[in-house]
Amino acid sequence: MIPLPAGFQASLDKGVTTLCWCWLVTRNDGAVLGFTDHDRALEVAGVTCEPQSGFASGPVRCEAGAPARGAAFGALNSDVIEAADIANGLYDGAEVRVMRVNWQSPDSAVTVFTGEIGEITRAGAGFEAELTGLSARLNRRIGRVFARSCDAELGDNRCTVDLDSPVFTGSGAVVEAQGEGIITASGLEGFAPGWFGEGQLTWTGGVNAGARSRVRAHGLAGNLARLELVRAPFHAPQAGDAFDVSAGCDGQAAACRAKFNNFINFRGAPHLPGNDVLLRHAGSEAVRDGGKR
Repeated sequence: MIPLPAGFQASLDKGVTTLCWCWLVTRNDGAVLGFTDHDRALEVAGVTCEPQSGFASGPVRCEAGAPARGAAFGALNSDVIEAADIANGLYDGAEVRVMRVNWQSPDSAVTVFTGEIGEITRAGAGFEAELTGLSARLNRRIGRVFARSCDAELGDNRCTVDLDSPVFTGSGAVVEAQGEGIITASGLEGFAPGWFGEGQLTWTGGVNAGARSRVRAHGLAGNLARLELVRAPFHAPQAGDAFDVSAGCDGQAAACRAKFNNFINFRGAPHLPGNDVLLRHAGSEAVRDGGKR
């Protein structure tokens, strides 16, 4: 049962209510957007909720033993929601707060649902986003995976590599977009080819500002860096568009030792025997002294 503030309960007790729905969405880039089905803008929790924004919420289902689920619907290319932001992943995993608000007194509000945006489906000029409750996180598999490669994320508290160091992060600008997800860039001349392979690129300028993409490969094109992205940004990059890019890691022990000097924090088991050990026969090794393989 959700406890109601005294002022909100008093407005309900009058019999004639002045209620509306508001949604507060915190995107991956930190931007907080507000939406409401009321006919004028409302200030709720310090956020201006825009009316007629093309955003609406469907019913939220709650069942015993299962996380709450619902849906949000909206129109693309509105004043607030743009197709490029959705395509560039700014709404993936965004936090959503659904609030019941007294529009005569917006300070009187109750949060009825808190969750995050899951899968987003685009259809024509609209979109549908799956909303999942916070309890859905309990269904995620948590635990270590023992393998030859490292199971830590580069730069996290288990890896400890400082990606803010200028050794591991560079800033560049697009010189030319050569194809789908392929760019040549200046500003990265001090880094060896392959340094940013498997790294993360974040656009800091241009129409794609805020979007992120994984770098598939890093090479050279004359004196310029050549970056191949796993997913091209929604808008074609233009000359001069700025970005930050961090070094990548393939999760192997050799890279951890040579590239990052961080083997002490390597979270893999590089000497883990493979399935071929089960298939070996006694004559497959010339020396059988019980020593280390």
